[in-house]
Amino acid sequence: MNDDIDRATEETRAFLAAPQPPDLTAAVMGAIENLEPLAPPRRAGLLARIAASLWTPREVSLRPAFALAGGAMIAMLVLFPSMRGGDPAVGTEQAGGMQSPHLFVQFRLDAAASRVQLAGSFTNWEPRYELREAAPGIWTITVPLTQGVHDYAFVVDGQQWVADPYAPQIGDGFGGTNNRLALLSPDTPEL
Repeated sequence: MNDDIDRATEETRAFLAAPQPPDLTAAVMGAIENLEPLAPPRRAGLLARIAASLWTPREVSLRPAFALAGGAMIAMLVLFPSMRGGDPAVGTEQAGGMQSPHLFVQFRLDAAASRVQLAGSFTNWEPRYELREAAPGIWTITVPLTQGVHDYAFVVDGQQWVADPYAPQIGDGFGGTNNRLALLSPDTPEL
């Protein structure tokens, strides 16, 4: 242990006896005094100023009356989708200048699942409609569709595409199966 103390003492004495580095304070301060002033920064372009104003953090205060009014509007749009206007799932559609009435079609699937959705040619194959579990394992929804031919399939738990076992089936062109539904209005004359 004494050896460690002796060695540390010798290293400290050697450090203190070593020549000190020169004092550069006067040289640095002289160089700073001789610096040329920087040119003023250029004014940012219009797009840069707009982007900066959009991304600059700022405090937002919301008056309670505005918050209540905004919340009420959002609730109305969610609860009453017909207020959005132009919702193709409600009312009638223009088809070549003629009114095309919607027919209400009930879709049903028996499946052990936690979530079932409906996708088809009438949703651009996006699973937009959420089926409700009417009873354990029985999923259903009623959807307004225009007359014509519609292909569809169910999406179970967000990943498995399942065909309706009780409806006419067709190939989907990718090795799977879809269902086909042909709807005619009661007013359509028979051929």
